[in-house]
Amino acid sequence: MRYQPRGELLTREVTADRKRLLQVMTNLLSNAAKFSPEGEVVEISTEEAPAGLRVGVHDRGPGIPEAFRARIFGRFNQADSTTSRQKGGTGLGLAICKRLVEMMEGHIGFQDREGGGTTFWFELPRHA
Repeated sequence: MRYQPRGELLTREVTADRKRLLQVMTNLLSNAAKFSPEGEVVEISTEEAPAGLRVGVHDRGPGIPEAFRARIFGRFNQADSTTSRQKGGTGLGLAICKRLVEMMEGHIGFQDREGGGTTFWFELPRHA
C-alpha cells in the first residue's frame, strides 16, 4: 500500500490535540488500507475550510452499501458481518474518530460512490 498526498500543501495551521489528531489519522489510514485492493494508492488531501482545515483520506475500496451509510459512525458497526472475519477490526475505529474530532470541535463525514471508493474527511477549526 502506498500513501500519496493529493493537491497543494497548505500553509495555514490549526491548533489541535496532537494525540487525538494522530489517532484519527491512524484509524482513517488503517481503514483505507484495509479496504483498498492490494497495490492501490491511498491519497491524503488537505484543503482550506470555512472555519479552518479539511483533511481527506481517499481509498479505492468497494464503497459503502447504501443501507449501512446512516450508521457508519456507530460503535461495533461494519459494512457486513463478514468484514470483521475477512479484514479484522472491531467496528470501533470510525466511532472513535467521530468522538475525537468532536472533542476538538470539528466535524467528520464521508463521500461515497458504491463500487468506486470512499473519502473520509474531517474538518477542524483554527483554534481546535
